Amino acid sequence: MNSGEFFGEIVLSNELKKIKDEGTILSLIQTAKDQKHEVYLWRFVGGSKHMAQVKIEAVRKARNDYAIVPSLGQDRQVQEIIGSLTYIDVYVPESALLCRCAIKQTDAPFRYYLEIPKLAAQAERRKSFRLNVHDESDVHLSFAKTMMAPKLIKQHFHKACFDISTGGFSFYVSRAEIKFFSMTDELPVVEVKTKNWSGKASAVISAVREIEPDDKNGLSYKVFRISCSFTQIDQISRKYLEKYIFERIKDELHAINE
Repeated sequence: MNSGEFFGEIVLSNELKKIKDEGTILSLIQTAKDQKHEVYLWRFVGGSKHMAQVKIEAVRKARNDYAIVPSLGQDRQVQEIIGSLTYIDVYVPESALLCRCAIKQTDAPFRYYLEIPKLAAQAERRKSFRLNVHDESDVHLSFAKTMMAPKLIKQHFHKACFDISTGGFSFYVSRAEIKFFSMTDELPVVEVKTKNWSGKASAVISAVREIEPDDKNGLSYKVFRISCSFTQIDQISRKYLEKYIFERIKDELHAINE
């Protein structure tokens, strides 16, 4: 299995890489502690996916472990997830670090010591996990777009998102709609909606690609895929997207340990 296959339908801007250098893994964990990055624990409980947020309290290099404590309001969730496990899966969105750690010690009531793993996985820090959501139609986009032909024409668009990450998104347009979209065009206000959340951002068109129908994409006619990069997105929206994407992919994350 190569690293690009770890995540099934997750499309990564570049391949996920396995990290076998213990010094590099220690450095990533130490950075997460020093910079107070968000850290998530996850597991299956009763056939369903569960996650809880923690923070790294200390790193003990000599003992090859690090201490985690629940984030505010997460005490019960952390207890339920760790339970009587001998290991736990850990995800750090800021560095795209994924690892499985042995649980060495529990200090009552809410401090846990995890062994620094010998193997982890990571996408390059400048990249983002990009989740394919088109088949489920979970994410929708709303925005206005103008064009000159020869006078100014304004049209409102409501599109199902093809894929999304904290760095941007893409969607399909028809042959009749493509005249509204060109490289470097700005989308000053884009509303992004899921079932439980909506937020607004600004974006710029970074790619326009013609897509012919084939057996893999299931299209019945030619479309154009418009890829956009966020130029402005608030921290609340970014954090929601990180959590949303992680919720959708975490059932595949166990593959890094295979």
